[in-house]
Amino acid sequence: MGAKLNHRNVEVFRAIMNSGSLTSAAEQLRTSQPTVSRELAALERQLGFKLFERLSRRIYATEQAVQFYAEVKRSYVGIDHLAQVADTILDNVTSHIQIACLPLFSESVMPSVCRRLVSDGSARVTFHSLDNAELMRELLALHYELGVVEVGVAVNGMNMQEYEIGDEVCIVPANHPLARLDVISPIDLRGESLVTFPLNDRYRRRFDHLFADIGQSNNIRFETNTAGSVCALVEQGVGVGLINPISARAWLGRGIAVRRFSVSIPFIVGICQPLGRPRSRLAERVTELLLDECRSLREDLAKNL
Repeated sequence: MGAKLNHRNVEVFRAIMNSGSLTSAAEQLRTSQPTVSRELAALERQLGFKLFERLSRRIYATEQAVQFYAEVKRSYVGIDHLAQVADTILDNVTSHIQIACLPLFSESVMPSVCRRLVSDGSARVTFHSLDNAELMRELLALHYELGVVEVGVAVNGMNMQEYEIGDEVCIVPANHPLARLDVISPIDLRGESLVTFPLNDRYRRRFDHLFADIGQSNNIRFETNTAGSVCALVEQGVGVGLINPISARAWLGRGIAVRRFSVSIPFIVGICQPLGRPRSRLAERVTELLLDECRSLREDLAKNL
């Protein structure tokens, strides 16, 4: 491909892919079908390959067109986001905050926070679920204003507010003999099949050290990277597990029994903000609501677990 791509021709291609026909694309772009055909042909010459085949008066995207469209979409997502930000700044009507959180919090505290933000008028919230490593990278790159995480090691360049929710709990199948106990100790788990997290998980490392300290080899049978998956496996009767109290609470009455663990392993929520980014009033409000939700969760867990 020797020639530089023409932005208008790429826009025509995008419209055709989105609408499915030259006629619809022309209507969308407020131009004529012959113009669309001409600009499409120019783009094919620039690219050096065909984008569409004609069959029975319809057009069908080629394999090359599908691959090219994937990249075009990625480019336009960035452009559309910039346009959205510009509109927000120009209108000065709404506040917008972008939050990164672990999947656990996207299904627990964040929906409650959003419900409470409804009364705050035109505030707009975007929150994305990311794994811990990616979440920290994105925060440090200033792509998000706030992050909601499980507190682990301190991260340079990050301001962290911590709130202890409760302790890790033990979950067993509802009909398991251990379900008769009010509190389960590491000794009680001797010989049991364990469902746990991968080796790179800090709670998994804590569990391993705990069993090593009492001279007991923990019989790990299944590993998975989410607490919800641990609950689902325990519900199937394949083993027992140790998980955070928020996930355990969500599974109450769903085929598992939740019991206190004799060893205190605190589960701490962290609300973090990159130091290189100014703190908006909306971020302060969201942080306040997140801490309120953490307090409510702690009280509820103390009553029900």
